Amino acid sequence: MDFYRCENPDCGFVAEEEPDVCPRCGGTFFTAVTEEEMTASDWVSLGNQAVDEKRETDALAAYQRAAAMNDPLGLTNLGWCLEAGVGVPADPKQAVMLYAQAAEQEYMPALTNLGYCYTYGIGVETDYDKALKCFQRGAEQGFSRAQFLLAEAYRRGSGVEENEEEAAKWYQSAAWLGYPGAQTELGRCLEFGTGVEQDLEQAVKWYSAAAEQGNAPGMCCLGFMYESGRGVEQNWETAVEWYQKASEKGYPRALCNLAWCYEHGKGVKQDYAEAVRLYRTAADQEYPRGQLCLGLCYERGRGVPVDKAAAVDWYRKAAEQGDEDGACCLGFMYESGEGVAQSWEKAVEWYQKSADAGLSRGMCNLAWCYEHGKGAEKNLEASFVWYRKAAEQGDPRGMFSVARAYDYGIGAAQDAVEAAKWYQKASDAGSAPASCDLGVCYERGEGVPQSFEVAVELYRKAAEMGNAPGQCNLGFMYESGRGVEQDWEQAVKWYSAAAQQGFPRAQCNLAWCYETGKGVERNLTRAVHWYRKAAEQGEPRGMFCLGMCYKHGEGVEQDYAGAVQWFRKAADRGYARALCSLGVAYEFGEGVEEDLEQAVDFYRWAAEKGDPAGQCNLAYMYESGRGTQQNYGEAARLYRLSAEAGYPRAMSNYGYCFEAGQGVAKDLSAAAGWYRKAAEAGDASGACNLGYLYETGEGVKQSWDQAVLYYRQAADLGQARGQYLLGWCYEHGKGVASSVAKARELYEAAARQKYQHAVEALERLSSGKKEKRKPEKGGFLKGFFGGKK
Repeated sequence: MDFYRCENPDCGFVAEEEPDVCPRCGGTFFTAVTEEEMTASDWVSLGNQAVDEKRETDALAAYQRAAAMNDPLGLTNLGWCLEAGVGVPADPKQAVMLYAQAAEQEYMPALTNLGYCYTYGIGVETDYDKALKCFQRGAEQGFSRAQFLLAEAYRRGSGVEENEEEAAKWYQSAAWLGYPGAQTELGRCLEFGTGVEQDLEQAVKWYSAAAEQGNAPGMCCLGFMYESGRGVEQNWETAVEWYQKASEKGYPRALCNLAWCYEHGKGVKQDYAEAVRLYRTAADQEYPRGQLCLGLCYERGRGVPVDKAAAVDWYRKAAEQGDEDGACCLGFMYESGEGVAQSWEKAVEWYQKSADAGLSRGMCNLAWCYEHGKGAEKNLEASFVWYRKAAEQGDPRGMFSVARAYDYGIGAAQDAVEAAKWYQKASDAGSAPASCDLGVCYERGEGVPQSFEVAVELYRKAAEMGNAPGQCNLGFMYESGRGVEQDWEQAVKWYSAAAQQGFPRAQCNLAWCYETGKGVERNLTRAVHWYRKAAEQGEPRGMFCLGMCYKHGEGVEQDYAGAVQWFRKAADRGYARALCSLGVAYEFGEGVEEDLEQAVDFYRWAAEKGDPAGQCNLAYMYESGRGTQQNYGEAARLYRLSAEAGYPRAMSNYGYCFEAGQGVAKDLSAAAGWYRKAAEAGDASGACNLGYLYETGEGVKQSWDQAVLYYRQAADLGQARGQYLLGWCYEHGKGVASSVAKARELYEAAARQKYQHAVEALERLSSGKKEKRKPEKGGFLKGFFGGKK
């Protein structure tokens, strides 16, 4: 059989059939040669053509002819066929023998291939030392691929101590010789400052050099530089161009990057279907990220119908290849029971794999399971360890959780300073909950110097990020004027923002603003709406306040039974004010059958929780002997507890205990002191009682002027007794200019409240009779000093 060789001595192209034009040099003259005249180089050339044309058997035969001539290139290429199974079943051991035979002729490509086989255990046992010797010998001979593989050995520490500087040196040497893989890796070294000083512009230069030679990893890296604007002006369109070129070569990372651009509409029109196609192409190459992202598409229904089972399958494929994100996503599917039978134990198993692989999100999820005893025995110390590991990677959730652990002593010793430090780190990393909680630290002065102004700044930071607790807290700062000028409208604005997100505390605060007309036009219907929203989420305060609305018929039709239902729900959650209100309901038979013993029980439960109203009401039951045995000492003790907690009615009643000597030694001076505190707190009975002491000069220096002052306070608060006594002062000109008309006006106001002494006074004025004397202390007035609710 004749062959044809190009007559150009610098070309040497050989073909089985005479071509019109040499495809290599463009020559038109060929010489016919016989098989006997064919050189080893000719056979290698024919083999290469066959490979290009995917004629594997012909390629194998040609390389065999060259190898038979002991040609090193022929031996090497034949070794490659046996290694890769080209035209013949793979036989790595025979490939190694051929590489070794060629290497003995100092043929560097064969020597390098032999080192590669020793590195990865192809046809021989893995032996990093022998591999290293092969690479070093080739590198010293200036063979670029050997230099590249030597650099890889230094980078991984294979057969030699890991050395980033030495790796970078050999990458650079191979890169200057034009080896595209080395150009890409040198670019990475320069991009991240690995073994060399970081230089993003030089990184772009080397990525470009590799990309221009068609190196897919180089193209992909160059695309990312354009995507991120590192070392080059940011340009999504150019990034897409390079991702596209690398994708056309089937490079899976580029396929995923290009898919992401289509998914998010970056540098190209958004197209979920195209994104899915590209992710699938990468996934079909067993590329973990492609499998992961395809799973995400199925989970979210992007470019494909939602299919949680398919998502699980793809997550599992990625996870089984050691992909930490895939493991974490698979863990979540087991946690939520989506696409797979719910199993906390399986969730923990995959979170553990993800955490062990170094994924901070997996660490946080695993820590959460340990914290709450889900899928693993509850272990707060282990939970803290994993949160801490995530935190030390800069994970905001991890840092926030570490802060919370120190704040509340969860798995770590409680430490306010450490808590504030970690809240600060998490806040700086963009965690809105951390900013909010750090604001609480500054508001309370826990672990940091107290500063309402800093608290406001942090609450605002969290609020503007949409954090509902932060919005609610900022609203309260505006309400209270702490760290910022008081502004009810701003308070309502932020309460509303948090309430709209379903935050119960904000819903209650907003409801209160509507109930009282603070910062917004009073609207009881809206107040009920927001109290109900909070109550339906199980918020005790919302339940209680909704009950109060039903009790008083504010914003809703009055319904005592409905009020009791909501009070009971709040009481079941331990809400003290609701327990007290149930006591009132049983005491007066409002919405339930009257039951004084039951009333006492509820008052006692409220009192034991420190509720001042409950303490005061229970004290009254002891004072009056209603529902329990009368006990003045216990009444006085409970009045004192409530009074010291700042409850005005208890202050007045405790004062009466001193005035009457009930449960305590009689002490009119002490009585006056407690009446004064009650009056200053706005209590009408306290004001009226203090006025009477000034009138009689008991416990204080007698003064009609002071008596009138306090009677007027009680009268202005609508108390009938205060109206009557102030009227008596006007009638008799005591501490005020005499005025029968003013006295009549005040008597009439008290009489409308069915105050009997006022009714009698009006009858007396109408008949013209004169009062013989004002009733003395110890007469009918005494009964009004204590015990009134």
